[in-house]
Amino acid sequence: MYNIAIVEDENESVENLEECLGKYSKEANVDFHIKRFRNGAEFVLNYKPVFDVVFMDIDMPKMNGLEAAKKLREVDSEVILVFVTLLVKYAIRGYEFKAFDYMIKPVVYGSLKIKLDKILIEREKARKKDITLPLNNGFLRVDAFSLNYVEVSGHNVVYHTTNGDFATYGTMKDVERMLPSNLFCKCNRSYLVNLRNVFKIDNDYLVVGRDKLFIGRTRKKEFLDALQTYETEGDK
Repeated sequence: MYNIAIVEDENESVENLEECLGKYSKEANVDFHIKRFRNGAEFVLNYKPVFDVVFMDIDMPKMNGLEAAKKLREVDSEVILVFVTLLVKYAIRGYEFKAFDYMIKPVVYGSLKIKLDKILIEREKARKKDITLPLNNGFLRVDAFSLNYVEVSGHNVVYHTTNGDFATYGTMKDVERMLPSNLFCKCNRSYLVNLRNVFKIDNDYLVVGRDKLFIGRTRKKEFLDALQTYETEGDK
């Protein structure tokens, strides 16, 4: 299943794109869950990074596609963005916001198929390192490498990422089951650390991101061994 957002104010353009996506879905035997937004403002309001692909018009009321793309990249650097527009000269500006590509209206199936073949390959590569974090009011998809460490106290869990901290409920066992064991290791009973992001070891402390964490005496050998293994083998 791939989650797709269509950000477009013209019904005819939406119907054309949905028809092409439906045809591709049948031919490639893949499922698309499509959600439409009528303008950029509606799209970025309360945005959650749950989409695999965003097809976005540029010329829209309230907030145009370039403005929406700028705000999108402030909260989601990974989603694949494709501009669908008549304004070719503005579409090229989309690369400033890490646009994957652009398409000219009306969308032609043959052209969309070529792009979707490439897009799905990219999404499968990205999914191998994506982690979906369960939050109290939904979930958050992050690149595994952007998660510095997880802090657990009782049933309170805080995910410390490069894009901010996110709190929810859970247990250390829940977190350990979710995260890859070759990438994350406990440095004490309360912290599960991303080995890739460990910047420094200083006696009984480690530095990850901007934080300094205590390494428990009973955990130190296991943690240092895991770190050495990771540095030798990487995240393969």
